[in-house]
Amino acid sequence: MFTNIPWSSYLTVIGILVIIWYLVIILKFYSTDLKKMVSGEKKLKIPSLKNNSQNSKEPTSISNSFSESFDTLDDAEELATRIIQAAQESAEKKLSKEQFQNYLSMVLEEYPYVKISSLRESINKLIVSESEKHPSLLLTLSEADSLWDGGVF
Repeated sequence: MFTNIPWSSYLTVIGILVIIWYLVIILKFYSTDLKKMVSGEKKLKIPSLKNNSQNSKEPTSISNSFSESFDTLDDAEELATRIIQAAQESAEKKLSKEQFQNYLSMVLEEYPYVKISSLRESINKLIVSESEKHPSLLLTLSEADSLWDGGVF
């Protein structure tokens, strides 16, 4: 029965059916996007290998591009004030060095993005400088860095 149909006709019909199938799928799932592109509300964006700012008509601010970095900077500033307060509070309550380390460790756990940022070293130096103000709470840089991994217990 199928021996009378040549391969060229068979492949042509299959090709046309595949094209129709993909058109149906595109129309079903992307019809709203197609309508917006036809009406001019949405433009087709083709990614290029070179990002040329001259071709870009939309101005982009640096804070939009690096919002995570600025959030981390804000977190680091907030963490710095909390460390200063923690050192003062621990000295006033006459906490032991281990209790102070546990307290700082709990504070540091609330700022995971600062932990993985380049600001970690600066925060460690701040911890050491604040602990130097109170001799009973004196910490070294290595002790301050180990606080990021968890409490002393």
